Amino acid sequence: MLDAAELAQIRSDAAAAALDLPCIIQRKTLTRDTLGQGTETWATVATCNAGMTEPSANMLQNYNYRIEDLAAWHIRLPYGTNVQPQDQLLITEQAGQQTLVVQVLLEPRSYASLLSVIAAELKP
Repeated sequence: MLDAAELAQIRSDAAAAALDLPCIIQRKTLTRDTLGQGTETWATVATCNAGMTEPSANMLQNYNYRIEDLAAWHIRLPYGTNVQPQDQLLITEQAGQQTLVVQVLLEPRSYASLLSVIAAELKP
């Protein structure tokens, strides 16, 4: 059994080793004007580093009901990151910035060192 300090060290080590891409997490917010009209905007809720890989065939099959024919990615974030389905992830890689929408949070069943989500590319 791991104590809190050991688990914190594992999470820190995993994040340092696996999360190499800058990421901005944005959430849609509704702002009302004086007339009660609402405007949706994206507000930054967190910045962190992320890791990005292709999802396994099993992941694609298990979550096909959510991602269907979208180009999906398995994204890893620091454990405890504030992220929800439908949040936008702005991930900067060598080819430029990619905008993804969180589709599924992958909940850990045991000790977890990173938070995993499946996100799909935002279509222009």
